[in-house]
Amino acid sequence: MHVNEDKTSIAKPPLTCLIVDDSAFMRFHLKRMMESFENVIASEAANGSEAIRAYGRLKPDIVLMDIVMPGLEGVETVKRICNEDPAARVIMISSLSYKEKVAEAMSAGAKCFLPKPVTTEELRKAIENVLSAGSESPVEEVV
Repeated sequence: MHVNEDKTSIAKPPLTCLIVDDSAFMRFHLKRMMESFENVIASEAANGSEAIRAYGRLKPDIVLMDIVMPGLEGVETVKRICNEDPAARVIMISSLSYKEKVAEAMSAGAKCFLPKPVTTEELRKAIENVLSAGSESPVEEVV
């Protein structure tokens, strides 16, 4: 919280996050991690189609996305989100860490890649890096 000259307080807006994973357990786990950070509102989507609709409706500050999902998979979902909003900040989180898939995701517009399992500290650092980087440039890949 910030206090200005005339003693009124101005609350910092919450960080909004969209968690996209076909695994309900993984969404729950990531949501708990995100909610352990201060002032965060986390929403969920179970697949790429839901993610695109939710992104358009919510315009979250950050997206955490799995690569492998049934139907519309992660790389194509990132591409569609980033085509609609080039400033989108997407962090891929996946157990699939083949260099080609990671490179494909980064080319599609993802800003960072984290291999599963991810720790709370790794997630916090990745989010801080992505938020502080310009919307044009990807953050270094974590593989």
